[in-house]
Amino acid sequence: MRRWVLAAWLLLGAVPAVVPPAVAAEAPPALQPPGARLLFTAEASGVQIYKSVAEPGGAPHWVLQAPLARLTGDGGRIAIFHYAGPSWEAADGSKVAHDPAVPVVSAPAPDPADIPWLLVAVTDDPAPGLLARVTYVQRLATHGGAAPAALPVRPDTLVGVPYTATYAFLARAP
Repeated sequence: MRRWVLAAWLLLGAVPAVVPPAVAAEAPPALQPPGARLLFTAEASGVQIYKSVAEPGGAPHWVLQAPLARLTGDGGRIAIFHYAGPSWEAADGSKVAHDPAVPVVSAPAPDPADIPWLLVAVTDDPAPGLLARVTYVQRLATHGGAAPAALPVRPDTLVGVPYTATYAFLARAP
């Protein structure tokens, strides 16, 4: 069944052309994986979830818990959910998650009020689909999402800070 769905997506043109958009081309060199090519991009809208924590005897501070976002692209034909891991799961069931053996590379966003831009090496699960060939995910063109400026009053408070970003999905060049 999943092969049929993937074939239908391909026939309907749900996998966009491999033409880098301007935002992916503007990524800092540190976020450009060698030998990778752009598969597609998607626009994210969601929240960065922060939790207030306090070390014994210390004041509470914000710690990132997880993102929670919906990514769309290609005229609405791409739908991907982004959550803790970090992980990305497409509507067709394909999924990629951060490869813990490879550190996430970060670069400051042009506006310090925005969350940083990232390069995340990922591994896929065996499910075929939109994300099956993805080996890297870039988070670019971020707006918002930074931890609240005001320190928390007590531990265990959760807040969701709205953000938007462009995610670029890349694969190793053949």
